[in-house]
Formats: sequence, structure tokens, C-alpha cells
Amino acid sequence: MPNKNLTSLIGSEINSYTITKYINSGAFGDVFEARDNKNNINVALKIPIQTEEKNGQKWLLEEAKIYKHLLQKNEDNEEPIGITNVKMINSKKLDLKIMVMDLLGPSIESLIQKRKKFRLPSIILLAIQMIKIVRFLHLRGYVHRDLKPDNFVLDYENMDKLYCIDFGLAKKYVNNKNNHVEMTTKHKFCGTARYASISAHLGYTQSRKDDLESIGYILVYLFNGKLPWQHIKHNDKEKKYQMILRKKQDISEQELTKGLPREFLVYFKYVKELDFDEKPHYTSLINMFVKLYQTKKYDNNYEWKEE
Repeated sequence: MPNKNLTSLIGSEINSYTITKYINSGAFGDVFEARDNKNNINVALKIPIQTEEKNGQKWLLEEAKIYKHLLQKNEDNEEPIGITNVKMINSKKLDLKIMVMDLLGPSIESLIQKRKKFRLPSIILLAIQMIKIVRFLHLRGYVHRDLKPDNFVLDYENMDKLYCIDFGLAKKYVNNKNNHVEMTTKHKFCGTARYASISAHLGYTQSRKDDLESIGYILVYLFNGKLPWQHIKHNDKEKKYQMILRKKQDISEQELTKGLPREFLVYFKYVKELDFDEKPHYTSLINMFVKLYQTKKYDNNYEWKEE
């Protein structure tokens, strides 16, 4: 639910934007749909949560810097892949800086909640897009560190185009000299326990391989409608995380990918064998899933577009 102090904003104006409805909440901000009265289009506004415990403004400004870096063209003139347009505005009414984003469509999580599970053709197409987006993110020097179905969102109009959102926990994995950072330990857990990599649970510095491992868990979740550790409950969050970690460590890749084509097993084995600072062969992974899709002779369409 949105921050209680912000629910009253629905129907009100912030600068040239009229807030129309609540969309969702993150760790440091609430997202609302709004009408851009100047351009007569719908947009999304991300408003930081400011409390004694949370400095949402600080995190939102850091996220805006990441978006700016991702959206600018590099020396290869490469277009951003799966990244939405963003700008910051000053709100005198709230005494805050607010993020204005393109309005996107439903998240993968919202779709799976309606369907319980996806059919294999959709999962393969999503795998291809997810790997392409993460490859772009990594090429720009960042790891996401919180990949999950909530953070993969479809285009508002083109329902077969995928975007990645919420870079509040993203971090550079290269230093100013473009060298890979060193692995360190005893980090505070970062991410979402259901989809986090084993290394993230263990408190290691996260790198490119961890984002890819999270994608693997997402794909299994979409196929089965659940993950083997989802039933784990405990009043103590730390103990719950430890139980989830043990389950992830104990389950074999074969058991985890049971019922899926062999390519998903190959994916997991490859990702888990990557070294901390090793550059993944994204193109080989993408081509593997493209070939699988072609071999199955699917009709190149997502199931939600059939409705």
C-alpha cells in the first residue's frame, strides 16, 4: 500500500501533473499514475518516502543518476535496451524532488498472479529479452541486484516489449578505471530473498553472474508458478533467509529445472560455474533460447496478446 501521507495526493496537482491513481510501492518510494497536462499524456510519478527511518529522497536521487547514465548514448552510439525515459522535477508542494517516468504496462508479477503460471513459449521469449536487457545494463557497468518479476514490466501499448525498472539497489561493478571491483565478504543482504543468488545470501559482493542467477529463478517461477523455497516461513527474518539459502544450496539444478527443456538446466549450470569477475557469454545464452524457440516452431507471440 502507498505511504498514508501520500494517498491524499490522488486527484491533486504537482506542478503540471494531476495524480490519478496509485500504482505500487518500493522500498523508498511510491509510484502513481498521473496526467501530464502540458502534453496531454499519462506518465508515472515516483515520490520518495521520507521518514525518520527512510531517506527516500537520497535513494531516488541516486537512482536518477543511474538512469541518466543508462540513457545516455556511449561512444558506440548504442541505444538503451529496456530502460524507460526518466526526468526529475522539483515539487514545492511536497518540498521534494520527484521522478517522472514513461507510463509502463503491467509487471510480469501482476500477470503471473492472474495466470498462476506461464506457457513455455512466453517464458522462452521473456528469457531472451531479460538476458538482452541485463547484458545492456552490465555493458554500462552496473549490476541490478534486485531482479524479480515485479521489476520487469511490459510496455503500456506494445505488450511484447519488456522493460527493467527500479534501480534503487543497482551498483557499479567496475571502478573509475573500468576494472572489475574486488570480491569482499560480510555484506548486508541485498535483494529479494525469493530470487536472490546464493552469493547474495552469503554476503559476497554481487557481480554479473548474480543477476543472471536471479533471472534463472524467475524463469522457473514463471513455469511452475512457485519456487521450492516459497513455503518457508519464520517469524525471524534472518532465520528465514538462512533456511531459504540452505534450500537453494541443497537443491540440484536438475531438480530445480524439472519439466523444463534441457536448455534451462544448461543455463543454470553455466551461470553457477561463472567466476566472480568473469564476463558471461550473453550472446550464446540468447542464441540457445532463440534456437529452442525455433526448434519448437512456436508462433512468436506472448499468451497475453491472444486475449
